[in-house]
Amino acid sequence: MKIIGKRYVVAVFTVILALGTLGCSADKWVARSEYQAGAERGESDYPNKDVELVVGYTAGGGTDVVARIVVEAANKYMPRGKRIVVTTKPGSSGTIALADVMQAQPDGYKLGSVTTGNLAIQPNYGQTPFQSNSFIPLAQFNSAQNLLAVRADAPWQTYDEWLAWVKKHPGHFTYGSSGAGNSQHLAMEAVNILEGIQTKHVPFDGAALSITALLGGHVDGIVLLSQEAKNYVDSGRIRVLANAGTSEIPAFQHAVFLRDKGFIGLDTWSGVVAPKDTPPDIVNTLRDVFRQALLDPATTAAFSEIGIEPAYQDSERFAKTIAQTNHLTRDVAKVIGLVK
Repeated sequence: MKIIGKRYVVAVFTVILALGTLGCSADKWVARSEYQAGAERGESDYPNKDVELVVGYTAGGGTDVVARIVVEAANKYMPRGKRIVVTTKPGSSGTIALADVMQAQPDGYKLGSVTTGNLAIQPNYGQTPFQSNSFIPLAQFNSAQNLLAVRADAPWQTYDEWLAWVKKHPGHFTYGSSGAGNSQHLAMEAVNILEGIQTKHVPFDGAALSITALLGGHVDGIVLLSQEAKNYVDSGRIRVLANAGTSEIPAFQHAVFLRDKGFIGLDTWSGVVAPKDTPPDIVNTLRDVFRQALLDPATTAAFSEIGIEPAYQDSERFAKTIAQTNHLTRDVAKVIGLVK
C-alpha cells in the first residue's frame, strides 16, 4: 500500500453577523456587534491591552523557545505599543492549552501556539474538544523534517541496503521515537506502509532518551527531527538514511528523500492560531504582525543559533498544511490500529 497525495479542502472561515430589528421598522436591520460597528466607523482600538499567547508545553522546551523568539520580534510590530505575552499551560500533549484557547472570547486577546501533535494529530484520537479546523490559522513559524537514522557503525551504509535487510528480516529492526502516536512514530509507520515492510516501534519519553538508547545499542535506529540529528551527524555518531519530510535538507543530501519514492512527506511544525470567530480586522492585524516577525532577520538569526529551520507560511498555506497533515496522520493511524 502506498501513501499518496490527495486534494484537501481548506475550510473557509466566515463571520456570521446577528440580525435584529431596529425600532418599529421591520425592514431595518442591525448587522454588527458593538465592536464591529466601531470598526466600521474607524473607531477600532485593537489592541488596547496586551495579547496572551498560550503554549501547551513546558517552559524552556522547543515549542516554547520558538514561540518566544517569534514573539520577541512580533512585539516590535504590535500596534499602539501593546505586547504579546507568552504563557505556558502544559498537559495532555498540548491539548489542554488549545481547549482553553478554543473557549476564549474571540476578541484577539488570547491566541494559541500549535504544533503538528496538538492540532493535527491529537484530534484523530477522539479525545479533544476541538478538531484540526476549529481555529483560524495565523502563521506557521517553523518546520523540521522527520529523519530515519542509525548508529554510524551500523551495517547499513545506505537506505537501499537497510531496506533490503529489513525485507529479509521482517519485525527484527527496532526503532525509537519520542513517543507513541506522534509525528516521528507515524512518519516511520508511513514508511513501513510505503515499502511494505515490518519494523518494531519502541517509544521513549522524549527525543533525548531515544537518542541515548540508539547510541547505547538498545534500539537499531530512531526517527528524530532534523535539528536534533545535526550535532550527532557532525560528530560522526549517527548516520541519516532517509528524509521523510516535505523538503530536502542540504546537510543531509546523502539521505534518500522519500518524496521521490511517492511518500507524501510528514514534517513537525509549529505556528499560531486564533479562536474561530475572531473578527476579520483583528485577524488581519495579527497576520501582519506575525508575517513581519517571521521575516525579521533577527528571528532568522535566533532560529539559526538553535538549529531551527524557519518555515513561514501565511494563513492560507498554513491551513492547507494543517489539513494535509491531519488527513495523512489519520490514514496512517487507522492502518496501524490507533484509530478505528
